[in-house]
Amino acid sequence: MPHSEQHFRWVFHLRAPPAALWPLVSNTDRFNRDCGYPPVTLVPPSPGAAQTITNARRLRVSTMGLVIEWDEMAFEWLAPQRYGVERTYHSGPVAKMRMFCDLTPRADGGTTLAYDMRLTPSSLFGRLALPFSIGRQARAITERVFTKYDGFALAGLRASQLAHPPKLAAGAAARLTAAAQALTGQAGQPEALVARLTQFIATADDLAAARIRPHELADTWGSSRRDTLKLFLHATRAGLLDFSWDLICPHCRGAKARTGTLTGLRPVAHCDSCHVDFTANFDQSVELTFTPNAAVRAVPRADYCVGGPQVTPHIVAQQTLAPGERRTLPLALVPGRYRVRAPHLVVQHTFRVEPGAAPEARVDLGVAPAASFSQSPFSETAVAPDGALTVVNASADQHLAIIEQTAWSDHAATAVEVTSLQLFRDLFSREVLGRGEQISVGTMTVVFTDLKNSTQLYRDIGDAPAFGRVLTHFEILKTAVAAEDGCIVKTMGDAIMAVFPRPVAALRAMVHAQRWLAHPAEYALPAGVTVPASSLQPLALKAGIHLGPCLAINQNDRLDYFGTTVNLTARLCALSTGTDLVLSAATCADHEVAAHLADPATRFALAPEQAQLKGFGSEAFAVCRVNAGVR
Repeated sequence: MPHSEQHFRWVFHLRAPPAALWPLVSNTDRFNRDCGYPPVTLVPPSPGAAQTITNARRLRVSTMGLVIEWDEMAFEWLAPQRYGVERTYHSGPVAKMRMFCDLTPRADGGTTLAYDMRLTPSSLFGRLALPFSIGRQARAITERVFTKYDGFALAGLRASQLAHPPKLAAGAAARLTAAAQALTGQAGQPEALVARLTQFIATADDLAAARIRPHELADTWGSSRRDTLKLFLHATRAGLLDFSWDLICPHCRGAKARTGTLTGLRPVAHCDSCHVDFTANFDQSVELTFTPNAAVRAVPRADYCVGGPQVTPHIVAQQTLAPGERRTLPLALVPGRYRVRAPHLVVQHTFRVEPGAAPEARVDLGVAPAASFSQSPFSETAVAPDGALTVVNASADQHLAIIEQTAWSDHAATAVEVTSLQLFRDLFSREVLGRGEQISVGTMTVVFTDLKNSTQLYRDIGDAPAFGRVLTHFEILKTAVAAEDGCIVKTMGDAIMAVFPRPVAALRAMVHAQRWLAHPAEYALPAGVTVPASSLQPLALKAGIHLGPCLAINQNDRLDYFGTTVNLTARLCALSTGTDLVLSAATCADHEVAAHLADPATRFALAPEQAQLKGFGSEAFAVCRVNAGVR
């Protein structure tokens, strides 16, 4: 005999506005943890099972001796107004559940939050138990947690502070103290920053400690991202932390594979949530994250929800549309570019949100944009921040419409940034890709340098004195490169190849190095470089700078790069006279580089020209010679 649906609706009057509450109340992973509910396990599909487009996941939980299993449809939401989910159970006291949480702004600036649950019991026991377990117990727990979230939101916090006391390993206090002393003493790390890190390791709850993102933590602390990342690398070397390389799906942006070394990184991965295979690249889909070392604190990895809005915070709306269904969504979006896609459809749509744009826009899922709405940023559809977007499912199948920001979060410490740090190369020289593996690097700034007339130098002053000067020049180059967050990839005779995550950093580093080497009496040596006075004779440094895509490889057990970008940069270096730097057109077009070159305070002399490069046929390349006062 079927049991009738039971309806529970709770209304809470909170003081914070919906936008401030949204990141807290829609973080269903933390909400379930904060409520004391048990973690869930994702049940993988059976081998050979046919893929469908229902976007459902099979989940399982064990509680009070019961194993409860259900199919969970994809969450639906529209930030910061509403989210909800539907489940069909295969075991336990409930047969079906639908839940929605609505946040409505009030005139006094607060929020009326309505939490609505509709449950269908699977048995007489369920029908009798639900009024107490849900109607009374769950309501009291939900009210307590949302009240706490309201206080956090009013304090400007975006994450729950309801921490569960961590369990430290035996002897952890002594290890933390010893590591802190080593970090401040031997590694020279800032004492205040070291204290914050050791306190975080000792006190943060398991959800926060299971996947630590140094940039995100730096923003929370108000510290320098660069200094925080370097501290994390030193702390890993000191045994406080372990790091892992996370392979990020370009669609849902979740970590879909994790490896403790670059050697274990594979260039292709699969995302079960998005039903796609994707290719790794160093500048977007490979991120370095950290967790406490088990000798200090073992952190269990547990999921309390796998599909809520804050699992994918870049997705501002997610809606399931039936065949032929049309749905108009009221927007509350910050200006920028957005994309509309469905996991099983090839066609995607982009639109812009900007003040003064039209109040409405329309997207037809699966239908290519009209010619007048090309994907150029100057001709794509635009809509006002408080406008409306109508999404139409023009296909014969149900689809999940996803509306997401196209800009990637800058909280990620990407592989491009990390492997470009000289400190990383020095501390973890054995971190290389597996033999034969190639990983794409979307954009990397490459620098080649060479000493002018070095052969003549050896003949004029002899091998030993000349070799001493060359070593001094390497020390100065390494310091200049490291100061701008770059690294030397390799040396070749008296030449180097270096890489940087940003081209303006490469330009600044080469200007300093060229000045130091050409005029050692006029420019003070960089901090930390001490060399014999006999080595401080003028040297002419040739350098070329270019940026573009390349491939990361394992070359002689060293992380190296190759491709057209690398080859072209080497040719640019050959054009340099030793009194100038030769920049490619792509380097000069970078907005930071252009602003630096145009700054009157730099007093650069610029000379654009066309040049043919050896090995590139008769093609003419636009380059720019930059003289920074070297003569």
